[in-house]
Amino acid sequence: MIRLDPPPATTPSGTDRTWHPWTPIQQAERLTLVSGRGCHVSDAQGRSYLDMRSGTLNATVGYSHPAVVEAMHAQASKLMTWDLAEVSTLPARDLADRIAGLLPAPLEYTLFCNSGSEATEVAVKVARMWHWIEGRPERTVVLSFADGYHGATTAAIAATASAFRREGVGPLPDGYTHLATPRCTACAEGTEHGECRIPGAEEWEAQILAIGAESVAAVLVEPILSVGGVIVPPPGRLAELRALCDRYGILLIADEVATGLGRTGAYFGFEHDLGSGGTAPDIITTAKGLTGGYAPLAAVTVRADIYAAFARDPLLGGLRHGHTTGGHTTACAAALTVLDIVEGDMLVAAAADRGKQLFDALAPLKERRAVRDVRGQGLLIGVEMASTELACAVARAAQEQGVLIRAFGPVLTVAPPLVISEEEVEDGALVLADAIGAVTAGGAR
Repeated sequence: MIRLDPPPATTPSGTDRTWHPWTPIQQAERLTLVSGRGCHVSDAQGRSYLDMRSGTLNATVGYSHPAVVEAMHAQASKLMTWDLAEVSTLPARDLADRIAGLLPAPLEYTLFCNSGSEATEVAVKVARMWHWIEGRPERTVVLSFADGYHGATTAAIAATASAFRREGVGPLPDGYTHLATPRCTACAEGTEHGECRIPGAEEWEAQILAIGAESVAAVLVEPILSVGGVIVPPPGRLAELRALCDRYGILLIADEVATGLGRTGAYFGFEHDLGSGGTAPDIITTAKGLTGGYAPLAAVTVRADIYAAFARDPLLGGLRHGHTTGGHTTACAAALTVLDIVEGDMLVAAAADRGKQLFDALAPLKERRAVRDVRGQGLLIGVEMASTELACAVARAAQEQGVLIRAFGPVLTVAPPLVISEEEVEDGALVLADAIGAVTAGGAR
């Protein structure tokens, strides 16, 4: 039996030589976390925090779940991993089969890699190579939403329009163009306006035709734009994209790295728009919730006919891509157990229920002048503040009160583990409201 008791509080000693990503080097204070259980984590001084951000949207079944820990220990005791080139392992086979069972029938075969960024790279590579194998080598352009985020590797950055992520790392790969994000520009800028005008099929088709539809390989989109500000496209927009892709012979890639495996109150975010009729993307990427944060693992799942086409690749007769630890055996064992927990504890339905509770608790914040909007789906809620400075100040104030919330740009992302209780939702929402009140006291309310 693995010991799950949290370690005693300890004070960090020496210099922290970790290079912390996405963080100013001169940041004076950092949490040093040492343990977690359920929806709470503890720092080196022994203080406990309610995690309202799921780590980085990946701690879906909470911390120190005994079933996951035991599954990883059992697998590592037998065969910790093996490269999947030419060899199979039982956990990888079982997980690929399990993923296929969660998706509509055309989505059947899965390639494993290590992160959401890698999954983006694989999906783009597969889309372009598939067109090439099918005799359409001119189809290389990948379209994505201007406010989308698809990872931090080079091609993933090229698919992301944000100057914050792109500047200083060029030249970036060619072949990427950005579609208008399906949100109201005036709302995004915080300006007064009348009826919202949200881009859709008409604008996107004009952009595709201006580029030349015959040159487009794929459209890569998040069902909900997470890092871009928890932007929820209006109902029907993903279906419009599906129809455009079908009209012009373009593959539709759904980036479900943040939204997959229950986060939005459905197993996959695309189901809210496409799932009712069995319609689906052609390629889907998943990562964060796949292992619940217990191990690095990502998956790229494709239509059966796309997979079969690679038998005709003239140089190999298969996919010329892979990573040493892609489909890591112990990570796959963790993922299988996480999926057991999600299914057995009915966490998808719980995410819908607790998400409604959380949204209803946070929606009144829109009455405050410092808050531009509250939006989201399931347990993925964005609270947009009037400025980035305000959002960061609110996140710090919430941390002081024992609640961890993610601030990125002006948006606070509230996305707790799917196992969060009604009481914890209430506690977290109250702390966030208090933090906003404390930060804006005497100013914009």
